[in-house]
Amino acid sequence: MPSKHASTPVRPTPLSLRLIFARNIRLVRVHAGISQERMANEAGLDRAFVGTLERGQRNISIDNIELIANAIGIAAHELMDPDLPKNKGLDVTATRAPRTTRLYPSARTSRKTK
Repeated sequence: MPSKHASTPVRPTPLSLRLIFARNIRLVRVHAGISQERMANEAGLDRAFVGTLERGQRNISIDNIELIANAIGIAAHELMDPDLPKNKGLDVTATRAPRTTRLYPSARTSRKTK
């Protein structure tokens, strides 16, 4: 006997525009093989600020959206597109760009060993 209650498909909660932007920055950056440090340097922004943007913890000005878009080689408006990963064929499970040489030496590497 069929159930009286029809099952309703569960729809995922839509992401806010801030979280769509955060996800898209990270995905485009990672797929381009660019570190947060390099992207921040090319955009003239602080790396910690970029990190908070990618986690969706900060709002951003239109001017800084343009700087980031230019640094990662994408049109600024595309960073707000919820379908960007599908449209560009980006792997949404990718979380890190490959490690490369640091732009700035860390304290550990700059010390001379005896």
